[in-house]
Amino acid sequence: MKLTTAFGLIAAFVGTASSAAPVSADEFTPAQKQELGAFIKDYLVNNPEVLAEAIRVLQQRQSVAAAQKAKQAIQENRQALLADQSSPVEGNPQGKVTIVEFFDYRCPHCRHVAPALDQLVNSNTSVRVVYKNFPVLGEPSVLAARAAVAAQQQGGWLKLHRAMLAYQGEFTVDNLLALGTSVGLDPAKLKADMMSPATDKALQANMTLAAALGLDATPSFVIGDRVIRGAPAPEAFQALVEEETAKSAR
Repeated sequence: MKLTTAFGLIAAFVGTASSAAPVSADEFTPAQKQELGAFIKDYLVNNPEVLAEAIRVLQQRQSVAAAQKAKQAIQENRQALLADQSSPVEGNPQGKVTIVEFFDYRCPHCRHVAPALDQLVNSNTSVRVVYKNFPVLGEPSVLAARAAVAAQQQGGWLKLHRAMLAYQGEFTVDNLLALGTSVGLDPAKLKADMMSPATDKALQANMTLAAALGLDATPSFVIGDRVIRGAPAPEAFQALVEEETAKSAR
């Protein structure tokens, strides 16, 4: 039986059919309330599909509301998402389709999705990927994010980015400096830039932006006017790119 039918039965039971004036719960006597409660319980026990329908409708409404909220937040923060000079970019800098990833170097799902992003960039000349350091997994994550930002000052972000994604140890200052040295960075400058006010500002801007978008985990992506949480499969990524490419061609 449909949920609306159930509500209709309840309304008929308490005498609040469409032709009658609405009845406040305060107008029920204790006996009526007890009888109504027993009726509702009995109905739901015998028609559990009503609860499943109610939950489905609620989840659908919440999903629509979340998508609308995310779309508005993206519009309000589009400049910070797409044109922030402190955020490194892979792929075609002038690409028509931009994927913004909020990631953490210690996040296993971020590491897992990295090859899919590489595949997208290599197979779609119109794609650019903007990386937003979003260290949410503790102090080692913050240190790794600092090193990534600092590496940009030496033009070595991509090399250190790759090295950190492949690294299996703990992220400490010493280990990060050793990684930086292994890819040709000046360790003294890297260490100084890791703790600089400019690095603080860049990371704080990402945290503020993530909060505005309602993000609390990695990886999270912004593609077009949608926020995608989690790591999509390569074919899902490709489908999203093709959809956004079609939009840009209109």
